[in-house]
This record gives sequence, C-alpha cells and structure tokens, in this order.
Amino acid sequence: MEAHISVLDIVIVFLVLAGVGLYLYARGSRRAMLTAKLKNEVQRTGRQDAPENGKWLKDRQWRGGLARILRRVGAAVPLYSSAQRTEVAQKLVAAGFRNPQSLMVVAALSLLSAIALVTLTVSFGWPHMADKLAYKMVSALIALYVGTLVPRLILDRLVVRRQKAIARSLPDALDLLVICTNSGLGLNSAIQRVAEELVHVAPELADELSLTSSELQLSSDVPAVLEGLAERTRLPAMRSLVGTLVQSRQYGTAITQALRVLARTERTARMMRLEEAAAKLSVKITMPMMLFILPTVLIVAAGPAILGLLEVFSST
Repeated sequence: MEAHISVLDIVIVFLVLAGVGLYLYARGSRRAMLTAKLKNEVQRTGRQDAPENGKWLKDRQWRGGLARILRRVGAAVPLYSSAQRTEVAQKLVAAGFRNPQSLMVVAALSLLSAIALVTLTVSFGWPHMADKLAYKMVSALIALYVGTLVPRLILDRLVVRRQKAIARSLPDALDLLVICTNSGLGLNSAIQRVAEELVHVAPELADELSLTSSELQLSSDVPAVLEGLAERTRLPAMRSLVGTLVQSRQYGTAITQALRVLARTERTARMMRLEEAAAKLSVKITMPMMLFILPTVLIVAAGPAILGLLEVFSST
C-alpha cells in the first residue's frame, strides 16, 4: 500500500512538472514568435519607407529652416499693432496653428508679399503712367496695403475651411458622445474616446477634442476648459454644446438626453444648410448658362438657318 501511494505521488508530481514546463514553453514560444514577427514587421516597414523617411526628414529640415528665417524677419519688423496681433493670434488658433511663433511667420509673409506686390507694380505699372508721380505713389501705397492684407485673407479662408470641417463632423461626434456617456464613461473619458475614434474621419474636430481632454486632465476648472474649446472653434454649435455640458455639470442633470437632442438639432441644421445651398444653385447657375451654354445652343440651332439665308441672298 505504501509503495502504491509513493508511485502515485511520483506520477502526480511528474504530471504537474510536465504541465508547468509545457505552459512555460508555450508561453516562451509564443512570446518569441510575437517578438520575431514584430521585429520582421519593423524591419520590413523600415526597408519600404527608408527613402520616404529620408525625403520626409529633408523636407522637414527645409521647412524648419524656412520657418526660423520667417520668424526672425517677423520679429525684427513690427508690422502689426497690438490689437492686430491679438486678432491674428486668435485667427491662427482657430485655423489650427497653436505655435506662439506663428504670428511672426504671418508678419514676415505679410512683409514679403507687400514687397513683392510693390515690386510688380513698379516694374509693370509705372511704365504705363508716364510722368504722373501722384498716380505712381498712390499705386505703390495701394500695392503695399494689399500685399500686407493677402496673408490675413488667406488665414481667414483657412479659418472658415476648418470651421466648416468641424461643423460637418460635429453631429457624428455628438452621437458618439451619447454612446460613450450611456456606457458609463465620464466626460473626460468620453471626449478622449470620441477624439480617438474621429482621428481619421474628422482630424480637425479630433484635434480640438484631444486638446480639450488633455486640458481637462491638467485643470480642475471644467467650465473654463470647455469655454476655451468654444473660443478656439468660434462655432455657434460648439457654443451650444459647451453650454449644455456646463449646465448639466452645474445642475447635475442627465447629460445623455441633452446631447441626444443637441445631435438631432445639429443634423436638422445641417440638412437645412444643404437644402439652402441646393436652392441657391439654380440662381448661381443662371449667369454661366447665359454666358457659356446659351450662345453655343444658339449657334448650333440657328447656325445652319443663317448660313442658308446667306447663300440665298448671295445667289440672288
């Protein structure tokens, strides 16, 4: 009996050791396999992207050097007043350029565009003005003013384009926020999750939401952070979202229903904007039709008849 028990104990110990050994071997083999696969993937990606990475690095160095030169030029030339600097800085933030040195780059571009436009006016405009000095000076001043205004106009277009992109993707972001809050996530976690989901679909809105989430992690003043989001985007819809979130947090009401109503409202507003654009299309297309399509139709339709009448009159 004792010999039987000792053999059973040995068998059990052997099976346990064998199981532990097989488990460790399988785990080590799987880890080694994943490590080798990851290493091969990194090497393959590095081989494929080596020329592109080198070209990207050169382009980045070139852009960085150009940006440094422009910043030095903009810092050396006080082209804008304090009010204009504040306005341009706010527009840069709204356009997605948050680097404090971007203002200097815009000032340098304004100076360069003014110099270029004045040079073109002097080279091609002054020879046609004979000896009229007053006209020459006025044209040079107008060229100088327009040249300094061109970068700001381009910046305004960039702001409008970014605002349209954010407004277009905001209803989808609100639906994702509703889903995240229904699943039990907090405000900061929901915003971060939505930013991660929209990074490829709507990078502009994802960038703003990611920045807001980072600020919420660092600051305890949630209303100030949300107001900063509204100030950066400058959109009425975003202000409505911020107001809804602030009021829900202040009064302790359910945020899910408010977000659902706001998402429905934004979708309705977007549909109304599309219908308005479609209604304006018939009016906008009238002038191109009169200038380009109608003359062609008249030539095709009345051309043979006119040619026939000319032959008849010439024969008589």
